[in-house]
Amino acid sequence: MRELQLFIEGERIDLFKDETVSLTQTIQNARDIGSIFTDFSKSFSLPASAANNKLFKHYYDFEIIGGFNANDKKRGEILLNSFLFRKGFIALDGVSLKDNKPHTYKITFFGETVDIKKKLQAITLQNIFESTSAYNHDYNLTNVKAGLQTNVPNITDVIYPLISHTERFYYDTTTEGANTRNLHYKSPGTGTKNHGVDYTDLKPAIKLTAILDRIEVFTEENFGVGNGLVFETGGVSFFNTTAGVNYNEIYDKMFLWMSRAKGVLGKSYTGETLTTIVITDMTNPNAGWNPFCYDFSPIPACFNSNITNGIWKIVPVYVQSFNRPSIDFAAEWTVVGSGGGVFSLAIEDVTGQTIVVSSATNLAADGTTSHTISTGYLGTVAQASSFRFVLTATSGTFSYTTNLILEKRFGEEISSTPVRQYSYAYCDITNVFPNGALDKVVAGDQMPKMLVIDYLTSLFKMFNLTAFVQEDGKIMVQTLNSYYDGGNSIDISEFIDTTAGSVDFAPPYQDIAFRNVAPKTFFATNFFELNGTVFGDLASSTNVDGVQTTDRGNRYVVQTGFEKLIYERFPDTNIQWGWSVDKDQRPIVTAPMIFVNESTTTSVNNPISFTDGSSSGTAAFITNYNRPANSLNIETINFGAEIDEYTGTVKLDSLFDEQYLRYVSGVFDLSRRLTKVTAYLPLNITLSFSLADTFIINGKGYKINSIDTDLQTGKSKLELYNNVDF
Repeated sequence: MRELQLFIEGERIDLFKDETVSLTQTIQNARDIGSIFTDFSKSFSLPASAANNKLFKHYYDFEIIGGFNANDKKRGEILLNSFLFRKGFIALDGVSLKDNKPHTYKITFFGETVDIKKKLQAITLQNIFESTSAYNHDYNLTNVKAGLQTNVPNITDVIYPLISHTERFYYDTTTEGANTRNLHYKSPGTGTKNHGVDYTDLKPAIKLTAILDRIEVFTEENFGVGNGLVFETGGVSFFNTTAGVNYNEIYDKMFLWMSRAKGVLGKSYTGETLTTIVITDMTNPNAGWNPFCYDFSPIPACFNSNITNGIWKIVPVYVQSFNRPSIDFAAEWTVVGSGGGVFSLAIEDVTGQTIVVSSATNLAADGTTSHTISTGYLGTVAQASSFRFVLTATSGTFSYTTNLILEKRFGEEISSTPVRQYSYAYCDITNVFPNGALDKVVAGDQMPKMLVIDYLTSLFKMFNLTAFVQEDGKIMVQTLNSYYDGGNSIDISEFIDTTAGSVDFAPPYQDIAFRNVAPKTFFATNFFELNGTVFGDLASSTNVDGVQTTDRGNRYVVQTGFEKLIYERFPDTNIQWGWSVDKDQRPIVTAPMIFVNESTTTSVNNPISFTDGSSSGTAAFITNYNRPANSLNIETINFGAEIDEYTGTVKLDSLFDEQYLRYVSGVFDLSRRLTKVTAYLPLNITLSFSLADTFIINGKGYKINSIDTDLQTGKSKLELYNNVDF
């Protein structure tokens, strides 16, 4: 018998003398080829001894102030004969009573890798960027143009790929089309030059390496120094982006498009707390207003108007014969919202105290809606009054863009004696809040809606990754192929219990499918209608690259949380772009979308035109841009082989062929068997083996599917697959 010792936060705890403590360790279950690696998890019981009662602060007694917090996971260690076996975490599940006295503490010991999911289960991509401004930047022509060519100035991890959220880009050398999205640049002096990409057409993208950095920093900030997640980025790590033998070039060039809402880059608001937006970004209307007064031409002006911090100050001008002023005006809103939010609009008089003079409430923020609110006749308004225009989110999460249009009617009611009773000044002001565009990009506000654990899970499923915690505490993430390649061969023949065992049918799947989120975008929808298949996915009911499926077993689907765009290359150019609209060419919110960024040079004969947006302006001459793509060199981030949109060639090195074929071939191989045996493994093997290792039994190699080990006796129940391909 081995001596088993269990420590919690460095304190040894008492164990039942007769309790059998075993741990089950498993590699990816053969029926779950897309699951994330899970090291081990084990529930067992502890006696309610004096030492354990002290450690758990008499948890059974809820009246104790400052008692044990079962929500906190405690660092734990398992030692065998004083040798470290495993590090992990221990969670208290409860206490069993006997004769109304504490008898047994129930705990769960789980591996460090398992804790990743627990730590990240409620954290969003938005959350991890909220505590930093490192990726924030002004949203203007200068920064976006630089981001399209290389990166945002002083922020190397943020770019602007050539992906349009609304407008359709085109390339026409014959007709320029002023103020259009024609990307053809015509040399100066040969016609209008104010067409091309407008900076508001583009949204930023952030490098995947930056997201990983933020996960590390956020977890340390929120879980404490030493408790955060730290990923290995050197050696054989999938996250190695240092040029060298193990350099992962394709991951190093991958970005996440920062698109949280459809259409123009706008503000996102949550109704968890009441959020009020006072419209402040309005142009002073004095120049655009044309007040005039019927029959009162001697009067120099009917009113004056100024805006300060969103407050409109209205000063009517009237003559002595007027016995009271009147104000009557309306505001027309066009709101583009999503996410099921509810909002309201209001015109408020803030002259003395805030008074709502007009409002529209309980408006749904789904799709595009128009709303007009009017003050009606305000006969009692003061001569000098101040108004503001307000949008308030009351529930849900939504984004909005708006044009606020102020129109009509300021007048003065005169006495009943004159022939004309009313005089009006008509005022029409448009585009005072252009497109709802931001003036500053705050990274957290623009991250797509996705949990961090779902982001990592999707990345793991794309590349068939596995993970384990190294002795230094860093998380090593590798492709499954790389993980197995790093294993050792261990001969356990002499330790096998030959009195019993079994060799069972290893059921494959009936068929398999590798999928991203079903695409809804224009080019992807057209691709499906033309080909009957989803771009980027891979499915098989008969065979996949020679891997024969069967009529036994269930169907298995590897499903990511990402969506794929199909890109379009303009003929006879080096320009490739993406378009995030639906089949009816309306702006759309995609699932989180990642892509490979290729810095691409256009020829001097077909540069990209980048307009300054003014009707009489000019366009910039751009010969280098960030080209969004689904492939790099001979590799594609599609599950199946696809025709590369840029080169027109078939990319055969798909995610399936590169990351899954080797493993799946083994799953479906007709010679594959599931062998179940019992072994009494010596302490040195128990302490040192890895799930990547190959066990040798009587000269034959086996991969470990699972191993259940009695820690006191060394008795291990093994589930092994004969080594077909690995």
